[in-house]
Formats: sequence, structure tokens, C-alpha cells
Amino acid sequence: MLNLDALKTQIKNGLTEIYKPAVKQVILDLFVQKTEYGDELAEEISTTFDEITAEPFAELLSAAIDYYVRNISLSGTVITVGSPTSQTAYIAPASSPQIAGKIPNTLGIS
Repeated sequence: MLNLDALKTQIKNGLTEIYKPAVKQVILDLFVQKTEYGDELAEEISTTFDEITAEPFAELLSAAIDYYVRNISLSGTVITVGSPTSQTAYIAPASSPQIAGKIPNTLGIS
């Protein structure tokens, strides 16, 4: 089962690992000289950028992933022991994958 909160946290942590150093380096590259004030300013700007963007982007991305996972539809045919005509079971797409598998001839997802 998809844990939406864990997915969102993982996405946010991953973005933070990318955003903060990248933005800090971009700001530092704008300065002509390396100074303590420039380092502090770059750190502050990178932290602010991360706070403004990481959480909303993680929320959007995790919601999109959750939507597509919850709306997946699988179908097919299972052939068991015996001749293909006598031992086939059609797997119909179910409207809700969480309950699929409890209905005969459906494929469960867990």
C-alpha cells in the first residue's frame, strides 16, 4: 500500500538535498569575492528557497503519484493447468484496485 506521508517526506528530503547546495552555489557564483557575509547570505537564500519550494512541490508530486497508483487498472487472462480453453480465467479491470482480488477473476494489488 502506498504511504502518502512517507512518499511526500522522501520527495521533500530529496529536493532539499538538491535545492540547498545548488541555490547556495548559484548565489556564491554571483559574488565577485568570497566573504563571510556572502556565505551567510547564500545560506539564508538557499534555506528560504528550500522552505518556499520543497514542501509544495513534494505535496504536488506525491499527490500525482498517489492519484495514478490508486487509479491503475490491470486486466488480462490467467491460464492454469489444463487446456487453454478449459482453464482460462479472464481478469477484468476492477474499479478500485484496493478491493480487487476479493472478486472472482480479478487481480489483487497490495
